[in-house]
Amino acid sequence: MDDFNVSRDYNPEDEYAPIEEPVTEPAEEILEEPAEEQLSSGQESAEPQPFEQPAAAARQPYPAPYPPAPVPPVYGGYAPPQFYGYMPPSYPPQQGYPPYPYPQYYYPPMPPQQMMPPQAPPQPLPPKQEPANRVQPGQPRPDTPKTDNPYPAAYSQPEPPVKTPTPTGTKVFIIILCTLLAAMTIGFIVYIANIPKDKDKNNDSNGFTIEDGGKDDNGFGFGTDPYSYDSDSYKEIEDEITLIEDKGETQKHDEDKEESVGKPDENVSNIKLEKLPADKDDKKYTTQSAYDSVCDSVVTVMCYEDKITDNERDIISQGTGTVISSDGYIITNAHVIGNSKVYAINIVLNNSKSYQAKVIGFDTWTDLAVLKIDAKDLKAVTFGDSELINIGDEVIAIGSPGGVKFQNSLTKGIVSAVDRELSINKYVRYIQSDAAISPGNSGGPLCNIYGQVIGITTAKTVATNYENMSFSIPSATVEEIVGDLIHYGYVKGRSRIGFSGTEITREEAFYYNCPQGVVINIIDDSGALAGTDIKEGDILVELDGEEITSFQDIYDVLADHKPDDKISFKVIRYED
Repeated sequence: MDDFNVSRDYNPEDEYAPIEEPVTEPAEEILEEPAEEQLSSGQESAEPQPFEQPAAAARQPYPAPYPPAPVPPVYGGYAPPQFYGYMPPSYPPQQGYPPYPYPQYYYPPMPPQQMMPPQAPPQPLPPKQEPANRVQPGQPRPDTPKTDNPYPAAYSQPEPPVKTPTPTGTKVFIIILCTLLAAMTIGFIVYIANIPKDKDKNNDSNGFTIEDGGKDDNGFGFGTDPYSYDSDSYKEIEDEITLIEDKGETQKHDEDKEESVGKPDENVSNIKLEKLPADKDDKKYTTQSAYDSVCDSVVTVMCYEDKITDNERDIISQGTGTVISSDGYIITNAHVIGNSKVYAINIVLNNSKSYQAKVIGFDTWTDLAVLKIDAKDLKAVTFGDSELINIGDEVIAIGSPGGVKFQNSLTKGIVSAVDRELSINKYVRYIQSDAAISPGNSGGPLCNIYGQVIGITTAKTVATNYENMSFSIPSATVEEIVGDLIHYGYVKGRSRIGFSGTEITREEAFYYNCPQGVVINIIDDSGALAGTDIKEGDILVELDGEEITSFQDIYDVLADHKPDDKISFKVIRYED
């Protein structure tokens, strides 16, 4: 360790001597003597050589009286630490690398601190003098000119905005609006003042009177007058009537057109229901084959109020028809022709030929009608038995949705249910399918995959929460009704009451403060009401113990009875 303690006499000129750069051997010379050969020869590592301080750079000494700073100690090469006990193995240093030359540091001497002379104590500040022109807050300055504005110039109020004059049109509009409001207010006051005040507070002043055969002074079809009702004259009348047989009287109207009235023919053969084909499992029966066998028998039905024209705006109603005989008999729905014989009816065949049709007969209960055109060699459809269908069977519907421009449109589906009862008609049990139909499909055929007509399309469910629910009249019902319509013009065995009237809707009943029901406008002298206490102008509200709110309710009751049956008849009458 003593080899690294270098001591020598101090010479100030040595500090300023130039520093000599250490000389190192090039790397090539190191590679000539590898370390492995030295170790293999058994030579021991050389002792570390003492480090010699290089000469100091030449500098000029500081002038007196400042002595030179001491030279910091310079350390030599690395010496391994000494341990007691275990001594780690020492490795010989690599030849060719000189000891690392540590840099030299020099710290110049600091000059002595000069003593600061004592300072005098701080003098107190002179008293604060107010400016000559200082004024109290809120008071005007003496040099400020007098103005009407009490605020300083920095806080002067802005100039008021210039008002834009109102346009003349706006003024006129406001005047007219105020005039109308004043007129409405005066009219409402006059209306309140003219209301009768001698009525009971619990009774409404609205009235209901019947004059001139069921029509009031205002021309309402059911004879209502909103200010003539006297609740003190309210009277409920109940009587028993005997039903009579309907022989087509319900189909006769004074407005019937002679050119639209057809004649029944008992010699015409009725439709027949066929069984399923013997080769029903054959793959030749497809949707296309079913359509081809039926499409030429599907026609478009259009009704006009006065006469047939080429203007689509003159069409009152339209639908679809099904040809059932080669000589021109066609089936459609009764609602397509308005349950009457008052319209001019035009039939358009699949080949675009047109014929004017006559109404042989219609049945409101089942919504079926039979038409006749003067044509020959028409292709008639084949009817299948609706009693043989099963849920899940494939079906197709053909019709004219939207009119003749969409004639013979095809939709396909399956049988969703059978024997469905609807509120629109409790007399028929319908076939439900998911084949899409639209307005204009009414009266068209519903066919099975074999091309047989198993139903007549008549209705669909129309609501936001329902999709693809269409209903058809079964072919078994069609066979029963159409035969009578062709032969007699009406359905035999039906009973009737013998009056004509008008339905009172829920809204009308609320407005006129009267019960919902059917107003009796005209009583048939040969009907069931002749000779009873029932009068024209009465409101039918109950029949055979069942509530009556529409004609459909009356048909449902009559469907359970035959001619000569006795039933109860309840009406409400308002008398002066």
